[in-house]
Amino acid sequence: MLEVAVLKLGEYISLAVSEIYHNKIRTFLTLIGIIIGIAAVIIIIFVIQGAEEYLFHELGSIVPLDLIEIYGRWDPDTQRRLGYISFEDLDYLKEKLGDQIRAVTPVYYFYGDLQKKGHNYECEIIATTEEYQEFYYLNITEGRFISNTDNENFNQVIVLGRDTAEELFAGEEAIGKKITLYDTTFTVIGILPETYKSPIASGGSTGDDNRAFIPLKVVERIFGIHNEFYLWMRATGTETVSSTQQRVLELLDERHGLAPDGESRYYAYNFAEDMEMIRIIKTVLMVLLSGVASITLLVAGIGVMNIMLVIIAERIKEIGLRKALGATRRDILSQFIIESIILCIFGGILGVLLGYFGSRTILSFVRDFVRVEIAVPFWAVILSLGFTTAVGLFFGIYPAMKAAKLDPIEALHHQ
Repeated sequence: MLEVAVLKLGEYISLAVSEIYHNKIRTFLTLIGIIIGIAAVIIIIFVIQGAEEYLFHELGSIVPLDLIEIYGRWDPDTQRRLGYISFEDLDYLKEKLGDQIRAVTPVYYFYGDLQKKGHNYECEIIATTEEYQEFYYLNITEGRFISNTDNENFNQVIVLGRDTAEELFAGEEAIGKKITLYDTTFTVIGILPETYKSPIASGGSTGDDNRAFIPLKVVERIFGIHNEFYLWMRATGTETVSSTQQRVLELLDERHGLAPDGESRYYAYNFAEDMEMIRIIKTVLMVLLSGVASITLLVAGIGVMNIMLVIIAERIKEIGLRKALGATRRDILSQFIIESIILCIFGGILGVLLGYFGSRTILSFVRDFVRVEIAVPFWAVILSLGFTTAVGLFFGIYPAMKAAKLDPIEALHHQ
């Protein structure tokens, strides 16, 4: 039985291929809707998937995607923070969280004028610790970064971003030179390498080129700023960010109590939330746009049904002869359903090829500023061919049933 079924299937496929080959123009015109619809689906998935990968790549170049930022909530009534973070809190969190975090560092931002022999340059100053390097993987080739010793000894040292160093020293040797910040003298101990400029970052800069770094404890001692810093923390991965963030807030609440409104005194933010929002937007767009393209496929399916009716009308005598020689209704039904499916799969393959080359063409135009390699996902190809198979099956049933119901005597006498 299995051998007979395989032989029949091979025969039906051969008939379908023969029909496509001998009626090329008619087949192409029938399938043009399926070809365009499938190509549209492939290109839509390629563009949206590529946009997601590009955004994740660019976000990752700006900031670690497993970063959690924690700071005290702001009370608009008192114009003060409801919670503060101290070095004691930092040590407490390190002890409690253990291997649940990869790195943690305090960070304090402010803007200031760096001065060198009458030349001023305003830039963002980041007061931090040695662990800051764990967040941006700084590979300093000139000098060194701030160390924990600098913080403990209140060393008045400064590390300059590449643009900051160029503005102040214009190509001169900067290591060991003195610059002034708010009447306090700092010694340059390091120059950061140039960082990648991301098109999606504010001002086209991703990071530390136009910044300067000083020890946090120096800021606390000289400028009288205490426990005003943010806490940066890296989870063990993007999948653990939410749980780690929740645990950090719980530990701080246990240590300092809740705010008067019964809520936490602290606020936490993570970039994994942005990633999840991007994924949601991507899914919605993909469903909506693919839905529009699917309408084209459904319309094309009606065209396939019409052409199958034409094919059956042209082959009435053949159907009658096959029935007279013993073919059952099931044989005839199977034959024309398979022909319809093969016809649609052929259109689907052409659509996938058109979509693939269309996607590569789009990529060739954006390759100069898209630094990620984007490919048509294999699941999109399988989904497209599966959908065309379903179209062929659905719209092939009615013509196939009509062929199966033909009376063999009337069919043989059909003119």
